[in-house]
Amino acid sequence: MRSSFTPLVVATVLAALGAAFSCKTFDLPNETCDPSKQHGGALMTPLSDATCNRCLEDRCCDAVGVCERKPGCAEAVSAVHACVIREGIAGARKETACADAQKLGELQEADNAYRCMRDHCGGECGLPVCRVDPAALLIHSANCDACFASSCCPQLNECYASRSCKLTIECIVQECGATFASTLTPDLLNVPPDAGTSVFDAQRYCSRDAGTSADGPPACVRKCLCAFKDYDQGLQPTELARRPINLALSVYQCGVSAGCEQSCMDPPASASP
Repeated sequence: MRSSFTPLVVATVLAALGAAFSCKTFDLPNETCDPSKQHGGALMTPLSDATCNRCLEDRCCDAVGVCERKPGCAEAVSAVHACVIREGIAGARKETACADAQKLGELQEADNAYRCMRDHCGGECGLPVCRVDPAALLIHSANCDACFASSCCPQLNECYASRSCKLTIECIVQECGATFASTLTPDLLNVPPDAGTSVFDAQRYCSRDAGTSADGPPACVRKCLCAFKDYDQGLQPTELARRPINLALSVYQCGVSAGCEQSCMDPPASASP
């Protein structure tokens, strides 16, 4: 009985080892690499140089190693990364310009290394890799939408997870029409906070006089904020910042900070002949 059992055990162990060594865990890179030379640093907490380095070493070591052997390659990748990080909220809009400034497209090894960083370690290295929910409708115009999409992707996606917030944003774009750009000013956000916090209670805000005032947004914005504040079914989140009206305002806070007012202005009408 022992003699018939032993081959079965050996076969099982060999099969398990074969499966394990076929896993990605054991898919070792062909190159040795020092990722610290290929990123621009200056990452904001909770990210750090270490988080970026570890990811590049785990996922992009081959591309990084090949780049290291090419003169000027590591410096070009690091410069592009630093440029994008330095642009902050406008990083996504400026990424192509940052790459062009370093002639990244003319150096295949640098282009490969940066694209690997972006595609596989974008989050760990602080790159703008968020993609706006395809369900998000156009915000006013192509230029305006491009500003919001490239600068406010996380806020838009969080908003579109709430139907109430989604309808609020779409209502504001429609109601404000040609004056939409003028709503993207600090006045929009100058609303009475609730109990000294950075957010406000929709019930208290919308129960005030419906007219515009110096401490509130334009009427077209206020109308939509209040119209859809209770549209989501079920209990409202206990945290005020998570409520639809504040999610919508976070989109506009981002638009203001990103300077989308200029991008959202309609071109002047051409003079009649």
